[in-house]
Amino acid sequence: MSKVSIQRDICVNMVVPLTATHNFIPLPPFPPVPPPMPAAPLSLAACAIETIVNAWWPPGYALGTNKFTTTVLHSGMTICQAGHDCGKMIPHVQVAPAPNNTLTVLHIAFSSRRANFSASTVLGNGTPLACMTMIAWPPTPMTYCSEPMSMPLASAPTAHLNTVTMGMTFGAWLAGAFAIAATMILEWVLFRRGGGSKGFGKNAGKMIAQSKIGKYTYQMLAPKFVGSLTTDMKVWAMKQGVANLVGAVNLLATGQGKLGVEYSVGGPFLGLKGSASTERKSDGSWTPKAGVEGTAVTAKGNIDTTGAGVSNNHPLGLGRESAKHEWGKGTSTEQTDISDPFGGFHNETVTTKPDGTRTIADSRPTPSSLPYAL
Repeated sequence: MSKVSIQRDICVNMVVPLTATHNFIPLPPFPPVPPPMPAAPLSLAACAIETIVNAWWPPGYALGTNKFTTTVLHSGMTICQAGHDCGKMIPHVQVAPAPNNTLTVLHIAFSSRRANFSASTVLGNGTPLACMTMIAWPPTPMTYCSEPMSMPLASAPTAHLNTVTMGMTFGAWLAGAFAIAATMILEWVLFRRGGGSKGFGKNAGKMIAQSKIGKYTYQMLAPKFVGSLTTDMKVWAMKQGVANLVGAVNLLATGQGKLGVEYSVGGPFLGLKGSASTERKSDGSWTPKAGVEGTAVTAKGNIDTTGAGVSNNHPLGLGRESAKHEWGKGTSTEQTDISDPFGGFHNETVTTKPDGTRTIADSRPTPSSLPYAL
């Protein structure tokens, strides 16, 4: 059994003291890059403290990684759905071997604290609800960003204070555990492929030789943000294979899942992705889809076999504007304003349908209506 996690719940690394290992390339003054220990490739040498964040993390919401219900609430708060990720932009503070890690800006920008498990039979707005508590039975830990692999040692401990409890099937738990294991193995293989422990501190000497003030650092950092027009096909094939293996296990274990392929160019802040997939929903129906999606920071646009759409999130996570066109049905628009995130997530949503009619949904909780519950 697991408690639902809502937008105000804190999500935190359970490793004391909230630390994570990350690659390290120093800026002046240059401390020696410590050698890795055989038992631990990064030997905790590049140790960073990752700050505590709420499930509703404004940068993560703005960049589209947060996944919440809209009209299904608990205690006036929206509930985390399957695939929820608090990141990006989770603050990191480098503590060892020195607080001048060039790569910290990347660790913050691409940070993640995501849900791995969901109750496949408990739906909120048609999507399974996320299970995010490590200290529970069965344990359902979140995964936090780390190198050489993401670690399933994070949790939303304040979820234990919520009053709505949901059960997980064994198949749903097994699917989540398999996804964690498969992802960790893939990340380890890619880490070894990139040089393994020998790659720890890679390019540090070259950067030091280039500039004593580190002014050329951007030459290494910039490509990470805008990405590349080319893809290592072996890496792409491995990632697609693992994604479909995880999808197949999920289908067998829960009756729900997604199979398909996708190919991306660019990066997560400016990129283009083409995909073709088929997904089995909780009602047993299959939904095939093929299309292209583009991302430019907080804005996204797509065109696929169901229609086309564009959306833009407020940079501080305080709202969203979107337009959706369904083939043969017309265009609808939606605008959400969030004036009090912890007093009700979707305070007011205005939807304009293809025929011009408008509906206004105000989910601001009132004393007489609290608590909302499933």
